[in-house]
Amino acid sequence: MVRAGLVAALLLAFVGCATYRDDFDRARLHYETNEYDRALLLLEVLEGDIDSLSQVERAQYAYYRGMSHLRLEQKRDARHWLANAAARERAAEGSLPTDAKSRVDEMLVKLNAPYFGESSGDAEAAPGRCKTDLDCHKKGQFCDAGACTSSASGAEKSDDEKQSK
Repeated sequence: MVRAGLVAALLLAFVGCATYRDDFDRARLHYETNEYDRALLLLEVLEGDIDSLSQVERAQYAYYRGMSHLRLEQKRDARHWLANAAARERAAEGSLPTDAKSRVDEMLVKLNAPYFGESSGDAEAAPGRCKTDLDCHKKGQFCDAGACTSSASGAEKSDDEKQSK
């Protein structure tokens, strides 16, 4: 009797896991057919049971959810879920296909730019020239009027300006 109950519980758990994977597969299919709102709906429902997915599937879940948000122009949520996918990929390398991993990295650079600034890439071509603080590579430097300056030189400049006035 107890054995039959245990077998029934295990069978029910196995069927439950298959259901989560089926929902995840349907969400992927919706994403691949450009039905991002439907994909997102399924993924949101599945969130409470994400622990039923494998580690690889969790990274892919975060990727598809982030990309669905992005396609629906929900940038804040896209940034959250794509960062989650990147973190899961770092924890278990190979969880995302190479093209998905590069897409995550590319999108995170674009989505993070308003929060953290964006390097112009010109710092290597013209040392000391900058567009943003990220172009200044030495510790304590920041971009001021297109030139990398340190806080100490800024203070000296301020004192010089005071004396000349």
